[in-house]
Amino acid sequence: MNGNPTYHAIALAAGTLLVLPAPLAILTGWTPRGLRGRQLAARPYAWAVLCIYTLMPLNAVPRMLDASADTVMACTVLGFVFIATAVGCFIQAERTARRAGPKRVA
Repeated sequence: MNGNPTYHAIALAAGTLLVLPAPLAILTGWTPRGLRGRQLAARPYAWAVLCIYTLMPLNAVPRMLDASADTVMACTVLGFVFIATAVGCFIQAERTARRAGPKRVA
C-alpha cells in the first residue's frame, strides 16, 4: 500500500525546498514584492502555506515508515484539519487586506 519509500522521500525533500523557505522568511520579517502593499496580510498567508506544507510530511512519513493502513488513514484525516486551518488563514488574510484599504500602485 505504501509504495517505495524513496519516492516519498524525494517528494518530501523537493516539497520542503520549494514550499518552506518563503513562509518562514515572511514570518521572520521579509515581505515579498507582491505583498508589500498588504504587509498586514502577509503573515496569515504564510501561516496558510505552512498549514498546507504540513500535509506533505503528514502523508509521506507514515508511508516511508511502512505504517499500517490505519495510521496512514489517521494522518490523512488529520490533514483535513490543516486544510481547514489554511482556509481560515486565507480568509483572515483577505479580510485584513480589505480593511487596510486599496492597494497603492507605485
